Amino acid sequence: MGNDPQGSARASPCIIYFHEGFSPYLPFTLWQACKSNPDARIILLGDSVNRIQGIPYEHHLLSDFKSRHQEFLESYRHFHPGHLGDERRCIQRWVYLSEFLKKQKIEQFLFLDSDMLLFRDVRETLLATQGYDAAGAPMFWAFCFFLKKNLVTDFTDWIFQQYRNPSVIDKWDAEFRRHLAGEKEQAGIIQDMALAKMFIEEKGIRVLDLTQPANGKIVDSGRLGGAFQHGRKDVDILFQQEAGGAVGTVIGGITLTLTAIHVAGFYKNHIAGLTGWSWPIVKSFFRPNYRRNIKQLFWYGLNGLRYRRYLRRRRCANSYEK
Repeated sequence: MGNDPQGSARASPCIIYFHEGFSPYLPFTLWQACKSNPDARIILLGDSVNRIQGIPYEHHLLSDFKSRHQEFLESYRHFHPGHLGDERRCIQRWVYLSEFLKKQKIEQFLFLDSDMLLFRDVRETLLATQGYDAAGAPMFWAFCFFLKKNLVTDFTDWIFQQYRNPSVIDKWDAEFRRHLAGEKEQAGIIQDMALAKMFIEEKGIRVLDLTQPANGKIVDSGRLGGAFQHGRKDVDILFQQEAGGAVGTVIGGITLTLTAIHVAGFYKNHIAGLTGWSWPIVKSFFRPNYRRNIKQLFWYGLNGLRYRRYLRRRRCANSYEK
């Protein structure tokens, strides 16, 4: 049964972030979400050390939604060259999210990575989602509207089923060994987005790709937001007159408005150039570890200023290949 985009667009949207620990970019993300979507219910699934005072959002502790935590740890097998804790937690966040949604009785919502900045009212995007179960950038990556009831619960249950299936584990193990051996054929790694792709294909989930231009708007897949700090001149094509305001880019010679920008990558200290500053953001840096965070405040200020100057100069490009 399809969703009702007209009804969803009239209702106040629910926006959910997930983050553990304090990262200096997190207050900028929450501040920008509140500015661009003042009527939304904005939620952070976080912990005791990343509560941000002075920004109007809901803070929920992950520790209150861990009934399947041990069950997941016992089921998980690591088939990724990355750090075990990091990759496992990327998958485990879906377990936390599923329990949170059940307890809060939330059915439709936008789930975002904690470095995804919103610059438009997300209800505008909902109007284009009729007939879809979800709408992502792409799939469930970084920015995804979950429209079908219990879709996250179904995904979480499916993940548990895969880790408990010996034949699936044997297959993943063989593919991962080939990956480590440098083989390209039938090699692979398991991470949360690889699982999402398998789930979507197996269950026939209808997902709208929001990284494709529609009605003059687009959602960044992560190629644009981190380009400034990562030397990506081929995709470093953003312009913005006022911090926190509308952001544009040029794709195929056509000017488009960015609904959201993913500040992907290790370096994010230019983020202030896009959002601007507020007193709650400044105060958030004054917390343990003080020495490290004050140093971060300096770099966020300096690189934010550099990026702000850049963004005010309108960029042009003949093409942008996705």
